Formats: sequence, structure tokens, C-alpha cells
Amino acid sequence: MTLENYNIKLKRIESQDLETLRNWRNSEFVNSRMIANDYITSEMQARWFESINNDQNYYFIAEYNDEKVGLIHVKNIKDNNGEGGIFLASEKYENADVVPRMVLCFNDFVFDDLKLDFIYSQIRADNKKAISSSIAQGCVINEKKSTLEILSFLLLPQNYQKKTKKIRLILNKQK
Repeated sequence: MTLENYNIKLKRIESQDLETLRNWRNSEFVNSRMIANDYITSEMQARWFESINNDQNYYFIAEYNDEKVGLIHVKNIKDNNGEGGIFLASEKYENADVVPRMVLCFNDFVFDDLKLDFIYSQIRADNKKAISSSIAQGCVINEKKSTLEILSFLLLPQNYQKKTKKIRLILNKQK
């Protein structure tokens, strides 16, 4: 499965992507921003892939200008909602417009095709860029589920549509 919009391509992960993902995930850049940050072995990665390769989990590698730039997903879909997440492959994409492109392409799929009622996410409280990006796409903090270390966010489709209307217009003009 491939999704394409906003000049970005999202390809559903396959077994041949596992080593790339594992290397990204074990890198200091990615690992230092994750809630769970244990070192991942090849065997652990293979078991993980077997557990998520189904219709309750959608993991995609993002490609921008024919370069693999990160991962975006919704997992554990149940009762018409799921947990979202994203990470970039390296710091070189951190200040580019890659994240909004990934988020818009993916969230359009989540809300328009999967028709989820909402997605939720958890972000380390010290990950200011991820928090800012989440708020920019329409996420609101779920105070009841947040702690001092980990913030819980909720994204409803109507908030997403309203908050991202202008950026959609801009990115659509750049096609």
C-alpha cells in the first residue's frame, strides 16, 4: 500500500525495510526522543514486525524527493481509534517541511479512508518539537492521562481539518 499527497510518498513497511527501521530506531537521534528506548536487536525487530503486520496497525516509511525520511503510524486500532506516532530518520529533516507533509498525507488516510473517530499519542514532555507539531495539527492535551514526564494527546478529525486548512492550501499549491 502506498499513499501519495503533498509531495510525499508513504509506503507501508515490508520485511525488507526492517533493518533500515531498526538502524533509525537505535540511532541516538531517534532513541533519545522515544518513551521506550531500549536497544532493538534484529530478532526483536522481526518479532515486532510479525505482531504489527495486520489491519489493526498501519506503519509507513515516508519518502521525500526519493529519499527515505522517517516513519509514521497508527497502531492498536480498536473501537474505531488508535495510537499515532512519527519519527524522522535523522536531524537533517528536523527543520524542513517533511513533518507537515507526512502528517497531512497520513492523517487524511486515517480520517478519510480508515474513518477513525480519533487518534491519540504520547510524547515525552521534553520533546518540544513533537509537542509543537502535535498542537499545530490540532491535537489537544488529555490532562487526565498526562504525567509530568509523558503528555497524552488526542486528535479529532474536526480539529485536524480546522487546524490544518491553511497548510493544506499552501502544500497543495506546491504540487
